Amino acid sequence: MPPLLDPTLDVVFALLFGSSNNRGLLVPLLTAVLQPCVPIGDVTVLNPNLSKQLVSERGAVLDVLVRLRDGRRVDVEMQSREQRSLLPRVLYYWAGMFRGQLEKGDDFTDLSPCVSILIAKHRELPGTRYHSTFRVLEVHDQALFSPELELHTLELPKLRPRSTGRRDPEVVNWGRFLAARTEQELEELAMTDPIFDRAKEALEVLSADPEAQELARRRQLALWETRRQEALARQEGERLGEKRGRAEGERAGEARGLRQAVASVCEVLGLEVDAQHQAEIDSFDAAGLERLLTTLRQDHRWPSE
Repeated sequence: MPPLLDPTLDVVFALLFGSSNNRGLLVPLLTAVLQPCVPIGDVTVLNPNLSKQLVSERGAVLDVLVRLRDGRRVDVEMQSREQRSLLPRVLYYWAGMFRGQLEKGDDFTDLSPCVSILIAKHRELPGTRYHSTFRVLEVHDQALFSPELELHTLELPKLRPRSTGRRDPEVVNWGRFLAARTEQELEELAMTDPIFDRAKEALEVLSADPEAQELARRRQLALWETRRQEALARQEGERLGEKRGRAEGERAGEARGLRQAVASVCEVLGLEVDAQHQAEIDSFDAAGLERLLTTLRQDHRWPSE
């Protein structure tokens, strides 16, 4: 049996849960996260196809976009690496999903609620909560502004050790399935619920597919290249920062030397340096101090006198 593909790699997650053969996995996952009042039923994946070109693009978002039977749209994103401004980007994609429902001439009453689900392999939010839910609420009495916006985050590093003597919520067990790294972990999870036995089998079938292996390889290379480019950009930024810092330090040192020269000239000429004159001296840069020194040496007085 080939090694299992990593379901926290976005392309593997999309292949696993976006496949038409695995609707029996996608619906329980969505149910565990959303905890709907009525069963979700059938779902439609709106972006089922993954091209090799898209998988190889640095910065591409490989999500699973779903339309539920009640019209709601749900975007599920697996994020395997830390990114700057990730949460604003999630909100930006939610806004695009919400706005994208309408065409010219449509009425705002045609809009259906949209939900974004971010599953992160890293810690993104403060605190210890593994599953967080966000809505737009009035800050004083917590009244709901609108049901159209709903955001969920699942942060895998915040999963707690397995409970003993009681059943964990399904949303926790789905996190454990995604975070599992050994066959034993998957086996133990499969014994708790048949759905995870099916999920394990689906992951094994996917991992044996040469095309899925190739897409995972291409995606991993693209992510490695992204990290390399980001590291190079950071190094260049640090180098330029150090260079600017040295230049600023040299200018500051030059200004300090010129201020000392102004004080020495004033002392030799017997010129009083009161609070106003000192404030002027402190406000000058190196060029201004040079001009002041020239005036003092030539005129033996302050420029304003």
